[in-house]
Amino acid sequence: MRTRTLRGRVTASETKRLIVDDGMFNHGMKVKEFHVWAIGQSSSDDPNCILGLDSDMNGEWDASDNRQIGWAAQSTSSGSRIMQFSLIDPDHVVIQDLYIYNRSDVEPANYMVILEPVMLTGDEAILQLIKERSQDAER
Repeated sequence: MRTRTLRGRVTASETKRLIVDDGMFNHGMKVKEFHVWAIGQSSSDDPNCILGLDSDMNGEWDASDNRQIGWAAQSTSSGSRIMQFSLIDPDHVVIQDLYIYNRSDVEPANYMVILEPVMLTGDEAILQLIKERSQDAER
């Protein structure tokens, strides 16, 4: 299976849908890399983004929330860019939708997400769907 790349921009305080559910629960995607960086040379508010499985992630970085599967930030100083942080939960598979939320309230952010397709058994797909809901049927 081929690696897939999603890239683009997400505006300040925006949640953007990156992948739309194809209805095939045995087809999944595993995030291998997640990167964010500033638009211009200098930034008044550095990129700070969450990658997740739900559109309702507009809060803090929260490792206890199973819907959040990746976190990335970049710091900018004196016109140079330094990648500050990028972390992906290795124990996840995206079956339904994938979202990115830009926590910055001032600046847009560039992003790149590298994905690897995976095939799941019926039991594996059910377990991943439960994790995507953070074990809460109301979400």
